[in-house]
Amino acid sequence: MEVYTEFMSWLSYAKSELVASEIEEERCANECRLTEAKTLIKQWGNEKGDTVTLAKARRDVDELVIAAQEAHFYSRAYRKLVESVFERCERGAQVLSRELSRRIGLGPKERQYGKYST
Repeated sequence: MEVYTEFMSWLSYAKSELVASEIEEERCANECRLTEAKTLIKQWGNEKGDTVTLAKARRDVDELVIAAQEAHFYSRAYRKLVESVFERCERGAQVLSRELSRRIGLGPKERQYGKYST
């Protein structure tokens, strides 16, 4: 039970890291959208006969937009990494829980016979 309790503590920690990384990813995504919109508005109409496609292309190569997109990419990658750790911990906790239930369900004689059969 001590190992299970410690494992569940790590599972709780992994969940809190997952939530924090999801919040950070959303913040970066919002910052990226805002930076893209501000840049597009600032650059719009600087050239005569500007098309939407050209204005968006000019926006996409702006250094601030690129930096915001990279920050969003890294926050998304970190969230995916933390999510995989959490899922593995969750599966491990399920395995431990089943094993504990199985062992608790064994009667005294079955436990005694189990010592000699393994």
